[in-house]
Amino acid sequence: MLRSGIIRRLGLVPNHYRLGFKGNGMTVWNIPDDRLQEAGERIGAMDFVSHCYARPRHLPDWPYNLFAMVHGRDRGDVIDKVNELSHELSECNQGHEVLFSSAVLKKTGMRLAI
Repeated sequence: MLRSGIIRRLGLVPNHYRLGFKGNGMTVWNIPDDRLQEAGERIGAMDFVSHCYARPRHLPDWPYNLFAMVHGRDRGDVIDKVNELSHELSECNQGHEVLFSSAVLKKTGMRLAI
């Protein structure tokens, strides 16, 4: 299945909660559209970012177009890392927020019925 391309790769996914990474926050960024690709590549290269996506804005209520999940041992650790990202993006960051989860409602991998 690997050779035919049905499966791209096999890998392990650690349980980051059990490893002590309990302070996880989805960061949302307001980045000029002409700088979005560059900013996404810079954020995505950080070792503490696991997901990085471009998403449409929903003006006037939601100006954010770049989303990145930041992992840390606790909320303070996440905030420190978000400050690092903010410094990295200082010339193109027009605002950002950190959204912390209040509860895990579902946490499973992708499952396919074949």
